[in-house]
Amino acid sequence: MIKNLLVAALFLGALVADAQTFHHCGTHSVNDAVLEQHPELLQERQALEEFSTDFETPESQRSVNKVIPIVFHIVHNYGPENISREQVEDALRIINEDFQLQNEDQSEVVSSFTNIVANSEVEFRLARKDPNGNCTDGITRTVSTLTFAGNDNVKDLISWPRNRYLNIWVVDNVILEDGTQVGGYAYRPGNSPGATYDGIIVTHRQLGSIGTSNGGNFAARTLTHEIGHWFNLNHTWGPSNTPGLSSNCSSDDSVNDTPNTIGVANQSCNLSQVTCGTLDNVQNYMDYANCAIMFTNGQKARMQAALNSTAGQRNNLWTSANLTATGVNGNFTPCAPIADFISNATSTCVSNSVSFTDLSFNAEVDASWTWNWTFTGANPSTSSQQNPSVQYTTPGVYPVTLTVSNASGTNSKTKSGFINVRPSDASINSPYVEGFESTGFPNINPESFNNWSIVGQQSAFNRTTNASATGSASVQYINGAVSEGSITELVSPSIDCSNIASPATVTFKVAYARRNVNTNDRLQMFISTNCGRTWTPRYTKTGSTLSTTTGFVSSTFIPTASQWRTETVNVTPLIGNGSALIKFVVTDSSGGNIYLDDINIVNAPVGIEDLVFDEQLTQVFPNPGSDDAQIAYTLNVASEVQIAIYDITGKQLGHMSSGLQPAGDHSAFVHELLRGQTPKPGVYLIRLESQGVQKTLRWICH
Repeated sequence: MIKNLLVAALFLGALVADAQTFHHCGTHSVNDAVLEQHPELLQERQALEEFSTDFETPESQRSVNKVIPIVFHIVHNYGPENISREQVEDALRIINEDFQLQNEDQSEVVSSFTNIVANSEVEFRLARKDPNGNCTDGITRTVSTLTFAGNDNVKDLISWPRNRYLNIWVVDNVILEDGTQVGGYAYRPGNSPGATYDGIIVTHRQLGSIGTSNGGNFAARTLTHEIGHWFNLNHTWGPSNTPGLSSNCSSDDSVNDTPNTIGVANQSCNLSQVTCGTLDNVQNYMDYANCAIMFTNGQKARMQAALNSTAGQRNNLWTSANLTATGVNGNFTPCAPIADFISNATSTCVSNSVSFTDLSFNAEVDASWTWNWTFTGANPSTSSQQNPSVQYTTPGVYPVTLTVSNASGTNSKTKSGFINVRPSDASINSPYVEGFESTGFPNINPESFNNWSIVGQQSAFNRTTNASATGSASVQYINGAVSEGSITELVSPSIDCSNIASPATVTFKVAYARRNVNTNDRLQMFISTNCGRTWTPRYTKTGSTLSTTTGFVSSTFIPTASQWRTETVNVTPLIGNGSALIKFVVTDSSGGNIYLDDINIVNAPVGIEDLVFDEQLTQVFPNPGSDDAQIAYTLNVASEVQIAIYDITGKQLGHMSSGLQPAGDHSAFVHELLRGQTPKPGVYLIRLESQGVQKTLRWICH
């Protein structure tokens, strides 16, 4: 099984997705790695190849669609990755059209290949009964931060039997073991490291053509491509994830009617491309072109062989007994809904309004639906609206309950301690110092606003006397207390910062060591000026930049006196705030323990560089990227900024002046600097200058 792996994007880059970024397939890399770890699977793979070579579709199966029950497992953390039913249904429409040769763009197949275009005779239907025989609409929704670095780890959360369903897991990002980000991957028949991992995982940005999908042919056909792998198809250039190599001409995809090719490496669509002596079939779903519209007869034969083989139990999916068991061959009665909801804030100040959004699923909303909300501590305390707003007038921590009903049934969901209402004026004054010397940490009563609290797995943070920068104790984040990719927060008490003057800083001491080169635990610090309703990032370090040691540790890390580092973070926006908050956020990558000590909110001198640019928030993303990359910077004082871009030789290619800008967050785009020039792939330097202070960023154009 692929090991759980966290590869987190930079905190700002993660918030701004590049709408034109598409990621290639990771199938062959994943399957090759599994065969190395589980050589016993080779025998089943070889048997399937022999079976496929000799297989001929029986007369009784010809011109008849094989129906495959399918389930979409949406793994989300209440973000855009929690895609709509409409986007799932759009993806289902596309794969059914593609595998039954009903796609409208089939007429665009070049004449050299029109005589081998195939109707694969496969139909996909959303499951209507779950493994326990309960009513389902074929879409499950599971809340987990693993969605941000999804691979086989999310399949441990939910998986339906592979001999009854085609499992599709939809996540925010798909990250391979080596850190590569891909659009998706599938296990070929007989190649999964266990039955519960068999199926396809895909990013929501490359699923269907609407909603959060990046759109276009490549994104819309990603699922078609991965199902092709699940049906035992290779890439048209052969069994690798690397198109564009001349050596691919001597490789083969085990299909007779697909010409040898080096493959399309850049998602282009050159219909005249000849790379191995004959015209390439660039429009094939199993290439990487952005004009994929066909399978061949040879590919169809290989897929039909996989559906008749015992490898991966594909042969049971389309049997009459299974279609009955999964409910796809009869009339569908709408299911009872499953209640779920989210709010626009889970932490707020007294008297602020909070809006709630119904996210109930498992059935389409119709006229029979009703909603009944209970808001303890709020005004109003109940509501029958689908998406109500309420106001909390008294500090405290409150539950919220939603009961939702339709003609088929009723379901309720209560989220305990869901809304945290803080007083507008804190009782703790700054300067503030926390050394974790009190044995009362952590405070398990979240309604006490004078104590630190933990959001997430409570056992992930604890007070320890095994290590300290000063005194006898520190707070320790225990790696391994939560699953890889999980996020845990340590939130300060409300602090009155109305009496501090500029510049304001938070200083703290940190100690951390990595286990190996692949452990990239991330520590961030955020601040809030509105009782935790929104948070502004002020500090982030990951992996090697977070480490306070040299080398790696193989056992539990307990820092020595020399393995602590002092961090100083500018928090000028907190000045004058009567109920300020800071929080530390750890994103787990199964590395060493992280220790924090001596957290201080003080007035302290900072360098002239920090007074102008915020070091942690000055960056260019995506990196690598194209000319629509964004340059983000935060000014700690009002200032005029000059921005210039240089090639690696030092030649200036563009320049712009911002004019006077207020303190706060700002941005510019590379294409604005270049003024219409198209940058060539390579390394560039972007220099920001203000008040005699310069910041130089290294940017790679791909």
